[in-house]
Amino acid sequence: MEINEETTMKKKDYIFVGLYVLLLGGWISTVIDRVDEEKEQFTKINNLNNNLIKISNYVSNNSKLLTSLEGEVYNNSLTLEDVNKRLQEQYKTNTTFYEMYFSTQAQRVEKEEEELVEEKVPNEERVLETIEQEEVVVPIEVPVVKITTASSCPTPHTRLLPYINNVRVDRTYSFTITYDVLNSEISNPRFNKKIPSRLRNAIIKYVTSFQTKGDIQDCYVPIKILGG
Repeated sequence: MEINEETTMKKKDYIFVGLYVLLLGGWISTVIDRVDEEKEQFTKINNLNNNLIKISNYVSNNSKLLTSLEGEVYNNSLTLEDVNKRLQEQYKTNTTFYEMYFSTQAQRVEKEEEELVEEKVPNEERVLETIEQEEVVVPIEVPVVKITTASSCPTPHTRLLPYINNVRVDRTYSFTITYDVLNSEISNPRFNKKIPSRLRNAIIKYVTSFQTKGDIQDCYVPIKILGG
């Protein structure tokens, strides 16, 4: 009887031990699963935090870049305003110089045509001399008459822009156009340098618009056109 009771107790102990082991194993498995889940969640949270940090850095960098671009745009706008102001001042200076140059350098050339008119006019002055009671007529010769005519080169006007407005000028050109005035018309235009044909034709049209006075040769106009 005692042996049976001991055997029964051992079986119960084994059953309890087995149940304890099973419960312990289940608990450990649950703990391990929770730890794994927590690790996975921690990893996700850590990755999310890293992504948020990257996004924050990206936004911060872009904000700095936008601020820098705004500063560059502002500086460029100031530079463009300064360039525009300088161009306006240069245009006024060029216009003033152009007017002063052609008002002080009228290129006056006097051309003399000499014609010797030898004509003896019998302007008779009667000189009464009593030489044996005769009247003596003394002829007086008129001196040579010198006829002089004066011509001058046309005065260039400052309305050059309408003639070259449709001409594309990629670089600066500095040249001189020389011309003659024949029968009160501009003729024989010639340039001291080679320039594009469209610009050449525009300058010739500009010169032919001058007001002429008399016939003259070798008139010239120095011209400088800024490119761009």
